[in-house]
Amino acid sequence: MKRLATMRAASLPVCVHNVLFLGMLLIGAGAPLAAFGQFQAPTAEELKMTSDPKAPGAAAVYLYREEKVDEKHRFRTFYARIKVLAEPGKELATVHVKYQRNFVFYAAGDGYRRSGSASQSSFDAPDVNHVGEDTRTNPDAYVGHVEVSAIEGRTIHPDGTVVPLTGTPADLLKVKSGAGQVNEMTFNLPSVEVGSILEYRYQVRYDRYQLAPEWQIQQPYFVHKARYVFIPSDQFLPDHNMGAGGGVNYGGELIASGGEILTDIRSTNILPPGKTVGQDALGQYFIDLTDIPPIPRESYAPPLGSQIYQVNFFYTNTPGSKEYWQKEMQNWTKSVNQYTAPNPLIRSTVAEAVSASDPPLDKARKLYALVQKLDNIDIAGGSHSAGTDFAPPGSAETVLERKSGNGEEIALLYLSLARAAGLDARPERIASRDRRIFAPDFRDASQLDAVVIGVTVDGKEIVLDPGVKMAPFQTLHWAHAWAAGVAMAASGKVESILTPPQENKDNTVVRVGSLAISPQGTVSGTLKVGFTGQEALLLRQMALRTDANSVKQELERMIAAQVPDGVVARIDHISGLDDSTKQLVAVVPVTGSIANLGGSHLVLPRLFFETKETDPFPAEDSRLLPIDMHYPAQEQEQITYVLPSGFALEGTLQDASARWEENAAYKLISKVDATSITTGRTLARGFTLLPPSEYDKLRDFYDKVVLADRQQIALSATATAPKPATQ
Repeated sequence: MKRLATMRAASLPVCVHNVLFLGMLLIGAGAPLAAFGQFQAPTAEELKMTSDPKAPGAAAVYLYREEKVDEKHRFRTFYARIKVLAEPGKELATVHVKYQRNFVFYAAGDGYRRSGSASQSSFDAPDVNHVGEDTRTNPDAYVGHVEVSAIEGRTIHPDGTVVPLTGTPADLLKVKSGAGQVNEMTFNLPSVEVGSILEYRYQVRYDRYQLAPEWQIQQPYFVHKARYVFIPSDQFLPDHNMGAGGGVNYGGELIASGGEILTDIRSTNILPPGKTVGQDALGQYFIDLTDIPPIPRESYAPPLGSQIYQVNFFYTNTPGSKEYWQKEMQNWTKSVNQYTAPNPLIRSTVAEAVSASDPPLDKARKLYALVQKLDNIDIAGGSHSAGTDFAPPGSAETVLERKSGNGEEIALLYLSLARAAGLDARPERIASRDRRIFAPDFRDASQLDAVVIGVTVDGKEIVLDPGVKMAPFQTLHWAHAWAAGVAMAASGKVESILTPPQENKDNTVVRVGSLAISPQGTVSGTLKVGFTGQEALLLRQMALRTDANSVKQELERMIAAQVPDGVVARIDHISGLDDSTKQLVAVVPVTGSIANLGGSHLVLPRLFFETKETDPFPAEDSRLLPIDMHYPAQEQEQITYVLPSGFALEGTLQDASARWEENAAYKLISKVDATSITTGRTLARGFTLLPPSEYDKLRDFYDKVVLADRQQIALSATATAPKPATQ
């Protein structure tokens, strides 16, 4: 199966936007289905089917899927027929319909525009912060409503027996904030068994307009046939008189955030070779597909929303992406400048925090430390509103007064303080790499879900992440490093940006210490395990969400999975947990049994922390997706074994090294003297993303690492040494 352009460490590619929020509940009826309320009669072959040669070993397959979006009549329909082939496939009998029940739109003249982002990812919950505030403070704001209706379903047993769906579906509230509400409705098809055919349909209706459809073509299971249909509103038909005013469509035209009427429909797609979206004489879009492979399940894969087959429509009023982003960023920058405008509180805060004589870098660092002290509600599971058309409600002064905010609010407060201090600073909008990869051709600002701050010092821009709690100065959260987005240049022109990549030295785990070995093969001593970079950031954020004891337990679980069986490693204390400027260090006393005892011989692992190590990259027949390691990193280890009296090393220890071009390097050395053996190990991985074609080379490198790590040390008692006691 052909895939998206490969990713390399040297340049981050532009990939297609994530699949939409409503994509999982987009709907379908229409051709080739009959009128709503009728189902297809199963064929004899479908009833007898016990396996599928097109999907060997599959627990289920879709016989047919259809989604239809009818913007003229304000509804979306979904239809599916599924064959259950094995026990795990019965999970598809529970249908989850996730939808945004309420949404805010604004009247502008005779037009309407949707609050916030123009689309949502099906992998993310929509942002509903401040929706209630919008309706209270903006007289032109209205709440639209969505409902799921016309649910029908049935189960067909292999003998042809039909069991219809009865009862009331459960409509479970998932998220609510102000007037915004996200629901998940569920219903269960009855009497499902292996061999059953599941068939159901439902509609999603809305009283205003909804978002342009984004179709997730690939599913977790193989799809034999699928059809997708999009009927646009009259506004987008060729003969429609644009600007006709109220009464057209459902109360007015759809407009962009800047007030311009949306005039065109475009799409960005990832489709099988030779497949395209068609459009008929009536302006309706459609695509028919067969034999759609399931979503690949591969380890270390980038966000699937940027990789799988999909069709993403969007409304636009600009002929090209460059024009769109220019207008979008002009509007957003104007809003941000108003939000961050300096006032007496901002100026007095800066005057207290920095001195006019401080070098620019010191000013930037001191102000960064100031905003890092604020409570960040994102840590507690809150959601920020980056990705909307405007800055957050209120002002930067509000965040300073209440001493708390979400990630975007704190980042923009830092921008306000930096500018008030005379620093050359600008906001940069990026797509977080843990969610999606920015696609400029997909003209939708909701991709840009994070804000970082660029500060120019001595002619060079440094990029800071003040909106991420516990991120050290000049350290970006990994999802914000090497992330693509847009920013406004000093000239007023929009420019594409790529945040700085990280280096392996930025993210380190260091293990050091000394362990005494007894003649009976027991071990005792104290080790230190230190973390910098991303591991430390995640552990510190865990402490804020829970407590220090939870971090201690998590580290103990991690260490227990690395050290030899029979060894007890309990953390005595952790230092640097509440200070991101320091290395986070766990002090670990160690006791237990480490060596196999055989007569006058002791055999122990050469490397203490790698005794349970396995190859992290399993064999795969054909890698389809890029390899995403999130960030480069390195491990350093130096452990000294103090030998029992009268024991010496048998033979010699072979040092080892391996290098894989500029991607990774490994080195293992030991120093042996009369009383101890000190072994040092370094594993450095310099890459973040690799194309799938590099997977075999990656496996080969780590095979060498694991082989070297599994070496053992043999000790023998000298003739004059007392023999160890038997156990």
